[in-house]
Amino acid sequence: MKNQLLTKKDIEFDNLNFWYLYISYVFRGFDDEKELNLDEAINELIDAKRHIPFFEDWYNEFCPKNKADEDGIFENPKRIAGKLTDDLSFAIEFHSSETTFFLNSKYIGNQGGHFEAWFLTFSELMALDKYEKLFLLFLPMVGVEESNIESVKSLVSEKLESISLFSEHSDYIAKCIVNGLIIDKPFHSIENIGTVNEENHSVRNIIKYSRYKEDVIKLNKALKAFVE
Repeated sequence: MKNQLLTKKDIEFDNLNFWYLYISYVFRGFDDEKELNLDEAINELIDAKRHIPFFEDWYNEFCPKNKADEDGIFENPKRIAGKLTDDLSFAIEFHSSETTFFLNSKYIGNQGGHFEAWFLTFSELMALDKYEKLFLLFLPMVGVEESNIESVKSLVSEKLESISLFSEHSDYIAKCIVNGLIIDKPFHSIENIGTVNEENHSVRNIIKYSRYKEDVIKLNKALKAFVE
């Protein structure tokens, strides 16, 4: 079976096809004033056909729909994966219907039609920022509390400045991205379980989604050690 693991070169910031896909279509961002989804807001500002004229061909090769099942899932998807420490690994899988995220081979959410997100805290995101590209790659899984909104906007804008396609409009795109990450109910800790939240569609909401409880407990231990 063909190895679908993406290389460092595949996700360099000069690979505009990849980052146009990731920023425009993986995030659930939006412009709350114009009432535009993130992809619509970006396409109002950027002439993608001029900057990435062969994007459609690239995407059809990246996510060939004819190789997906009826739900848009690949048996052997393209993915980004690696080890952060001896005790923590990560993976991101790209399917035609969703992008799915894992830590230690445990599912933490997806961005698709039946999305689940808001798993990672701001401090966990900042720990991931020690590793190249992981700030932006795992940003779709972050739940941004009100006290962190401006800090996250600033950091996202700074990262986007490294991608020529978005650099001119980095502040605006960062604002749209963060709009889709804001949570109403803050993260908190439960004894013998660790960090949880009560946001709908969050894998860390073990009250509503009790099936994730054991995985959350295990990941909380790994993430606490990683952040510290």
